[in-house]
Amino acid sequence: METFPVSPAAASLSLIRRPLRDLLRQLPSLPVTASGEPNYAEADPNLLVNLAESAELVSQIVHGGFSAIGVLQASTAQQIEGGEVSATHAAALGRLLVELGEMLLHVHGLSIECRRYTADYVPDCLGHTDQPLPGVRAI
Repeated sequence: METFPVSPAAASLSLIRRPLRDLLRQLPSLPVTASGEPNYAEADPNLLVNLAESAELVSQIVHGGFSAIGVLQASTAQQIEGGEVSATHAAALGRLLVELGEMLLHVHGLSIECRRYTADYVPDCLGHTDQPLPGVRAI
């Protein structure tokens, strides 16, 4: 799994990726069953590999963000108590963390299923395909 660089390495133009954007752009290309569940068996293996990579990187970024937010919350507890920072803002941040945690559950499940269905998949020798990523315009 690719690791997400920390600053200042994250600012390098060659390392900038938008895995959440990529994940959201690719999801509509994932075939679904009549009940609306993802049909991994019918999906293009390149799509599944790309979805798994994006999902894993999103998960890593969000987990790192959770850690950073926790440190910041701990350091602002006295400011919240003193009224310098609104408790409403702390509650809104808590709600965001709950929603992101719920999203992580589903992103992790998506990644696991994509990896399971591509466990024996071998792309061409260079790892390239002639087809562009779904939802991404060719340059």
